[in-house]
Amino acid sequence: MKLEKSLVLQKYKSEIQNVEISFTGFEHKTVYEVIEEFLGYKSSEQTKRAYRSDIKVFFDKIKVYYLKDLGFVPYHELVRLVLTHINSYKNVEKHRPDQVINPKTINRKAYALSAFFKFLINVYNYPKNPLNNFISLKEPKRSNTTSLTKSEIFELIEFLKKNIANSQIDFRNYLIIMCLFSLALRRNEVANLRWKDINLDRQSINVFQKGGTYKELPIPDNLLKLLFSFRSEYAKLSGYIFHPLVNNRTGVIDKPITADLIFKIVKKIIPKVIPDKKITPHSFRKTFVEFALTNNQDFISIINATGHSNIEMVKYYDTRDTLKNNAINQMNSIF
Repeated sequence: MKLEKSLVLQKYKSEIQNVEISFTGFEHKTVYEVIEEFLGYKSSEQTKRAYRSDIKVFFDKIKVYYLKDLGFVPYHELVRLVLTHINSYKNVEKHRPDQVINPKTINRKAYALSAFFKFLINVYNYPKNPLNNFISLKEPKRSNTTSLTKSEIFELIEFLKKNIANSQIDFRNYLIIMCLFSLALRRNEVANLRWKDINLDRQSINVFQKGGTYKELPIPDNLLKLLFSFRSEYAKLSGYIFHPLVNNRTGVIDKPITADLIFKIVKKIIPKVIPDKKITPHSFRKTFVEFALTNNQDFISIINATGHSNIEMVKYYDTRDTLKNNAINQMNSIF
């Protein structure tokens, strides 16, 4: 680790110098205000949440709350603070301290801060980006998200189906899991599903996806029937398919549930059926991709479902056994 830090600091050697910094005219502007201004240019709510958290945590840690305060931090010191902050999130292999096991997290935090400093440069004439020479860590070529087996999916669905008549919450949770898996949706996409986006003539639904665009997806027959059964019994008071059951603060329930609630629902349900696996909402999306590939669906049809921009992301989610899923195995039927 000492060698790594030494090499990193050498790369910054040309950068660590004092730079005169002034925010004339913006002295009373808070860093939080500028962060929100910066995030206004981002379309994805998920990206906004992640960037907001990453950037605020850094400035809180270095106790800089106003733009004028940032101007008082010597540039070489800011470079050191940024590096120290990012390195503090590194998790390494126990017996291989040079092997970082969470490179995506490290890179994301660095990208968030780098993007914010670029914004300061373009809008507020901040002189330099302290992350100009940041070298992103190598990320794994395959997703480390845990997926489910076919039998686990069936077991989970059967468990949830038994309880849908018990309460609105049980029915809702069942549908949330079904949407995560059957439609290969991200949790934020599930949270924002609306009744008006369902097209009965086409048996489809328009989904507002990451990146601020819409994708039209077919709805499986059974899922469509379940959705309208749920609507007729419980969901007549909101335009959102999944809305808060109560709102003790404002009383308003005509709004979507949060993506965080979906995460909590999955984390609460899964241990009751599959206790030995770390399953998240994204596990269902990854499982969908692997199931589709196993069933010989082509890359284009999978991309049409997931909304990915290229086949590389589909490959990224494919962590099936390369020995079992190998074209050589077909030779057994020939010889």
